[in-house]
Amino acid sequence: MEVIKIGNKNQNLKYDFRETCFGICYIDGRLYLTKKNGEIYLPGGGIEKDESHVETLKREFLEEIGCEIVKENKLCDIDCYWLTRNKKNMESLTHIYVVEISDVFNNPLEAGSELIRLSIDEARLALKLPYQQKALEVFINKKL
Repeated sequence: MEVIKIGNKNQNLKYDFRETCFGICYIDGRLYLTKKNGEIYLPGGGIEKDESHVETLKREFLEEIGCEIVKENKLCDIDCYWLTRNKKNMESLTHIYVVEISDVFNNPLEAGSELIRLSIDEARLALKLPYQQKALEVFINKKL
């Protein structure tokens, strides 16, 4: 699978690196997202030691929106160079999956996480991280 590149690496700068997995869940015209500290994100997060992509997704969906993944399909990989809100240079290698979830929702395990459902147009405006914006764009282009 081709890796989508966002931004360019400046050889004169030091970058923090993080490898992550996120899931796009689209049901009845709504994207299932998580809201934390007033910000909207695709459910997902960092890969822990010895954890597979699918294990990461399943753990993060339980923690952030309180549901189980029953099916996942790889959408794309995104390698993104960006400047964080705290002015840190960051490289994020992100694996994006389209997921199907159970219809059973428990309370999220992660304090402060909240499940929200937005239309694609609302999500375009709400998602702020560049690699998540790109993932949504790829999803829309493949879906239509």
